[in-house]
Amino acid sequence: MSASAWLAGGLGLCSWLAALPVSAAISAQIPPECGSLAEFELELEQRLGNVSTPDATRVTLTPEVSGYRLVVEAGNQTRELHDASCQELLRAAVVIALALLEPKREQVPASAPEPARSVLAEQPEQRAANTARRPPLHFALAAGGGLHVGTLPQPTLILEFDAQLKWARFGGAAGFRYLLPQTTVDENNRGARIGAVGAYLAGSFEPWHRLQARLGIATYRLSASGIGSTAAYDGSAWELSPTLGATFIPFERPPFWTSVGLEGQLNLIRRSFEILNYHEVFRTSLLSGSAFARAGVVF
Repeated sequence: MSASAWLAGGLGLCSWLAALPVSAAISAQIPPECGSLAEFELELEQRLGNVSTPDATRVTLTPEVSGYRLVVEAGNQTRELHDASCQELLRAAVVIALALLEPKREQVPASAPEPARSVLAEQPEQRAANTARRPPLHFALAAGGGLHVGTLPQPTLILEFDAQLKWARFGGAAGFRYLLPQTTVDENNRGARIGAVGAYLAGSFEPWHRLQARLGIATYRLSASGIGSTAAYDGSAWELSPTLGATFIPFERPPFWTSVGLEGQLNLIRRSFEILNYHEVFRTSLLSGSAFARAGVVF
């Protein structure tokens, strides 16, 4: 074959390769309950058509306490959404990827108007845009228990009921607590048996969807009964203290979740109990705290 024939063939092959559509490299991570990974990647590639971009597109859909979290990365751009429905987020992922890879796709020249699109076809994209603008509000209930030290004479079991209201990464929490009674006596076998019930109110922030920090106040009503005195008297006292805590979520399968955490309490007013005509038999420590575990459901 002559050199001119080889040259002509080479030029023809290069022209054919240049005419082929080049699609963006696409990778996705989708939980099985949200849909088929293969069908999603196929739909996204078909919708992209002949869009040519050197940047890879990555779609990540992961469960969290309040539902699901979607992250779409294209080049140096990232978009993040949160919603209770992973199917809605999956539809939104297609719209977001199209917008990031081909931002001028929807623009139409004034001289050549496009035919009107079906209103029904626009509804999923409109819902996805609304999801991006309005983070969902979630309510969660939980029960838990753990170990508390500092408020009573000895470390004691703590039982609690917790309620949370969350908006995106911020929220609030309130709950009730019960501390099992503990006994303290001195060398003369005189002392008190003390228990407590309490409540707390706190604001919360989630730097990561599995980690939550809380700052708030807690109040306890301490009740005591005298031990070893000639007359059995009872007494009570209130305390109000600032608290700081953090929780981690080791397991979540919406709507259920579990968490473990620590909380510290600063007792600015240290309550005490004494037996009349004797002396003080107990005084709360300056610092107290709890280690606990919770299990709950999110709505």
